[in-house]
Amino acid sequence: MLILLLAGAFCIVPAGADVSLDILQPSAHETVFAEMRDFYVYGTFVNTGEPADVRLRVYDSAGGLIRTLQSHVDSTGETSASSVDMSRIPEKQQWGGILAAEGITEPYGHANGANKVLVSKKWGYYLAYVQGGVTSADSGMYFDADENGELTPYSRDLTAGVYRIVVDVLDADGNMIRFIDGGGNRVDSIERTVSFGLTHASLGMFRPGENRDNVVSYARQNGLRSYIDWFPGYFQIPDGSAGYQIPALWQPNNGIEVVNRLGGTILDTPVSAENTLIMYNIGSSSTTLQVELAQILLAGLEDSDKTTYTYYDTGEISYTWVDRATGEVKTCSGVLTKYPDTSANDFRVIYTRADRSSEPIPENTVSLLPNLTKTIDVTPYDVTVSRGEYLALYGLTRPIQTDLSDAGTPYRYTVDDQIMRFIYTAGGVEYTFDGLLTRVFVNPDGSLYPAAQTNYEFGHVFTAEQTAEMPVGTTVYTVRGYDAAGRYVEDTNANITITVLPAAAFPQDTALLISILLAVLATSAVIVVIRKL
Repeated sequence: MLILLLAGAFCIVPAGADVSLDILQPSAHETVFAEMRDFYVYGTFVNTGEPADVRLRVYDSAGGLIRTLQSHVDSTGETSASSVDMSRIPEKQQWGGILAAEGITEPYGHANGANKVLVSKKWGYYLAYVQGGVTSADSGMYFDADENGELTPYSRDLTAGVYRIVVDVLDADGNMIRFIDGGGNRVDSIERTVSFGLTHASLGMFRPGENRDNVVSYARQNGLRSYIDWFPGYFQIPDGSAGYQIPALWQPNNGIEVVNRLGGTILDTPVSAENTLIMYNIGSSSTTLQVELAQILLAGLEDSDKTTYTYYDTGEISYTWVDRATGEVKTCSGVLTKYPDTSANDFRVIYTRADRSSEPIPENTVSLLPNLTKTIDVTPYDVTVSRGEYLALYGLTRPIQTDLSDAGTPYRYTVDDQIMRFIYTAGGVEYTFDGLLTRVFVNPDGSLYPAAQTNYEFGHVFTAEQTAEMPVGTTVYTVRGYDAAGRYVEDTNANITITVLPAAAFPQDTALLISILLAVLATSAVIVVIRKL
């Protein structure tokens, strides 16, 4: 929806006007930032007259001017490619040929932070990169230029407080030009108020789209931040056909929104950090894991009462199957539910659902194909299975204290440990399950793609051979969890009651054969890791 709105905005040129300008970002829901964060000011800019520049000024609550940025368009009215050093953006992370505001070098060189306003006539936008302090030590452009081109470091970071952004338009002689704003009014300038301080965000994967929608709606419903606006260093035009990434810029800005460990902050410190994370489909190379959750783990806040984890109570956003007993197509939708409090017994493991079928169910795999024939039980702590059936128990774990390894770019880490093994015991019988969950999603066109190794989720499958050997009757299995090194993890105990019935004959399931599913996964599915846009 946001992309459509932005695309539509670019097509509006007020009748009889030379210049129109509006602020699209910071958007209404994203005007509160972590202390010292960089941010974009972005919006429409259409000029059908003489070349004109966009100027942006930032004032503190006392009216003091602390940032002035201005574009320097060429005779065609846009930022010249010759004044942008695109070699500073990783070649593999730029597409579609647009220029980066962060790469502007004129006037007075790349170190001049005051020249970082880009104007594109082709796409009808302006983009300003305003620096708050988080990247000051590494970006090499945390400087202001005076009228003689002398560069001095910015004297103030954007610490806790309220700030006023003023955007206007100047002609070639530096005179202000009246323009049409987004409401159709002729104005001298437009403004937006932002604040810096404590933030509490709703975090989670933006794939699939339903989970993205839930991350955002959870934020809206609970008064939390969400990250729909682009982080500085990660920009693309509305239709996504052109853009660029600078991980060394956007990752620190993302990271401090989660846990701010920068020196010089006033309110925004690790002990104050609050976050809510939807635990669903978290890939091993995802930003959700390697940048966002990593900051929580790095600060030792995985069990803080200010860190909230939520999950879908049935394990999935929505789950559709063919009921074995009736042949009916059934659907159950998951409800976002908070993890158990750390004061609860065995709070580190949650079971969400049990599936059983006469057809093979692969270990640690959930297929979201809607035509699989199963029996579903949403009370997985007490389940029933017939001898010779497959029984799958799905659930989640809580992040545990762990070391983190440098993943190669600032604020990005590999999470070294989590609960990876479960051992079920009853009497003298023991079953061991290892690994993380893989989901098989279904695209709108019917094609499949797997999201492999989903962290903090599992799918333990008792095979037909194993259930055939289970004694008829009710058995309580004691479950314990272990980390990647095989060490027992406290608070992972659970009791699962399995009632085994004598073998029964069922109609042939109508599911796709597992061999076909696995073949599709091996040959045609493509894992696409998309940064939250």
